[in-house]
Amino acid sequence: MISKFFKTTRRLKDRLSKTSPLRGFSLIEALVSVLLLTGAITGPLSIAAQGFQGALVARDQVTAFFLAQDAVEFVQFARATNRLNPNNYDWLAGGTGGVVLTPCVSTDGSALCYFDSMQTGVFSCGGACGAMKYDPSTRAYNYDTGVQTPQKFTRTVKIETPVSGSAGEAALTVTVAWQDQGLLTRSVTVREHITNWQ
Repeated sequence: MISKFFKTTRRLKDRLSKTSPLRGFSLIEALVSVLLLTGAITGPLSIAAQGFQGALVARDQVTAFFLAQDAVEFVQFARATNRLNPNNYDWLAGGTGGVVLTPCVSTDGSALCYFDSMQTGVFSCGGACGAMKYDPSTRAYNYDTGVQTPQKFTRTVKIETPVSGSAGEAALTVTVAWQDQGLLTRSVTVREHITNWQ
């Protein structure tokens, strides 16, 4: 009987050792595996989020650069229109049939102006320039007072003349500023020298 008891105890002990906690996961091992899985998922997601944020900033920078370049080309157009006019208008002041850029012109670069490159009106900002508007039907930015909603881009133009004592040269500075998704103020500035060519 005693031998039978020992045999039964031995079998029970063998069964318990096969299902003992040494053969499963401990709580620490489970926590470590959960942390590893969390890190494996979180890492790529944060990299993707940073890439998406970078793409948004790049998109806004490209838009801002083209808005600044648009203003430079408008000033070059105004200069050419004024100089090629049969009445021989002043290259920056224009005239009745020309484009008047005088709201933008100062000797120290303090006069700030804005204009819609689709029109010929140039206006003084009188402090801070307003935000541009986007017209989805024409896919163009402008300052018209239609149904377009204001966008985040603000374009400021200033023309400084004379440059280095030369009345036939002007320094044109166009700055386009905006706030990105993180509410950081960013800007693109384009500078160019234009001359009174004949």
